Amino acid sequence: MIDRNTLTYRESTTAVVTNDDGKIILVQKASYKDNEWDTPGGGVEENETPEQAILRELKEELGTNKFEIIAKSKTVDRYEWPDDVIERKLKEKGHTWRGQQRTQFLVKFIGAKENIKPLIGELKRAEWVDKGEFSSRLVYPMQWQKMELLLKEFGIYS
Repeated sequence: MIDRNTLTYRESTTAVVTNDDGKIILVQKASYKDNEWDTPGGGVEENETPEQAILRELKEELGTNKFEIIAKSKTVDRYEWPDDVIERKLKEKGHTWRGQQRTQFLVKFIGAKENIKPLIGELKRAEWVDKGEFSSRLVYPMQWQKMELLLKEFGIYS
């Protein structure tokens, strides 16, 4: 049994990516169940800033570099991983974290719809959605509530 108190948080990034239609892109990672969604993003690599990491992750996951950072949140999204995820990551990689600590960004998509090409193997799907769809797609504990606060901070939806 792992003592999570001895573990640190993985430094990561996430982005609320908007388009000209006022929609936000959500992604379904390959490891997610069919009703689980999140905003795109990923880990910060050694010698990389969170800004560099989010732009790299967006290009890797969504297949384009047509993104512009608009704002960085004052709030860091920190959450714990379930014990089974910690155990699995330890077996796969030989090390693990207790959860993630995500720097959050507001990012504008400046490309065309056809530029988005989700990375097969990492993502199942990527979809542009309206705020009304968030509560049914953001199903992890407190995920929708955190998103609502973030959108208010960024001045998107009141």
